[in-house]
Amino acid sequence: MTGEQPGTATPWRRDPRELEGALADWARSRYGSRATVSGVRAPDSGMANDTVFFRVDGDALVARLSPAPDSPYPTFPVYDLETQQRVIELVRSRTPVPVPEIVHLERSRHWLGVPFLVTRAIAGVVASDNPPYLLDPGGWFHRGTPEDWERMEASTIEVLVELHRVADDDSTAFLRPDVPGDSALARQLAYQRNYYDWARDGHEVPILERAFAVLGASMPATDRSVLNWGDSRPGNIIYRDFEPVAVLDWEMATVGPPEVDLAWLTFFQRFFGGLAEQYGLSGVPEMFRTADAVAIYEQRSGSELSELAWYEALAGLRFGIILLRMSLRSAAFGLLPLPDDPDDAIMFAPLLERLLEEL
Repeated sequence: MTGEQPGTATPWRRDPRELEGALADWARSRYGSRATVSGVRAPDSGMANDTVFFRVDGDALVARLSPAPDSPYPTFPVYDLETQQRVIELVRSRTPVPVPEIVHLERSRHWLGVPFLVTRAIAGVVASDNPPYLLDPGGWFHRGTPEDWERMEASTIEVLVELHRVADDDSTAFLRPDVPGDSALARQLAYQRNYYDWARDGHEVPILERAFAVLGASMPATDRSVLNWGDSRPGNIIYRDFEPVAVLDWEMATVGPPEVDLAWLTFFQRFFGGLAEQYGLSGVPEMFRTADAVAIYEQRSGSELSELAWYEALAGLRFGIILLRMSLRSAAFGLLPLPDDPDDAIMFAPLLERLLEEL
């Protein structure tokens, strides 16, 4: 967690204090004129949208807001809360994976200026991205034991196993990218190309261009297609006693091979390991390593996976596009200038180069 307040290092985020009155008006319209709102606050993380915690008459709720329409460089071209609601309902009905209970989807912009999705709050801890939970010596993760970490690793991978039991059928058709391609994987790569062309805003990043070329030339031949969470990592899970009690953040959900989700998870382990090496840190726990994660997944699922090398490079490409968008946003708000070398906008460019060389 950053510990920074809106308006400092994240000026694109709304100040929750400015939303309190509007939330109170919304609550009274929904729960009655005597409804009271309290405890309005925001977490210290979140790049794609604003999240606000609040209480209505003591009932703990969470509002997930669409990005403000006038905020420059949103993370995604479209932020579709209705689709996220459908994914959460699909997961709840078809799997044992824990997801938040949806209270209401507010489509009107009348109250907060944007649509928002309200769910019930769930007690627990979230793996921090900044500082990364693996590298934060004072965080909750490092207060655990090796046995706790083993349980966290296995139970997190179990989430993917259960999600991937949902085959791509009529129930998931709404998640298929509307792009050409003769397989779900080909369509995912085509979608990323469209996303990059939108996200780069006229800039060209050589390492990402190279990634598209290499991945396109070496794409695995597979027709497997299951529900993909899309943003499958501990930073999007609420844990209690080192086991998931809620799986969050479904804006990147799609369909494709199961390797896509597992490689996103293992890629971030390699990414955090690279940060530790860069800053001379030690003691990164050996969890979510590629071979071990594959072994756990195959044992729990009873199915074999393809080699993850290609999929980890795809994960690097996907994350690189998001980081490019973040760099453009930071520059637009005057926080950091764009680097002279476009590849420097991708803070893990050397890692991505190594992943591509493995192919």
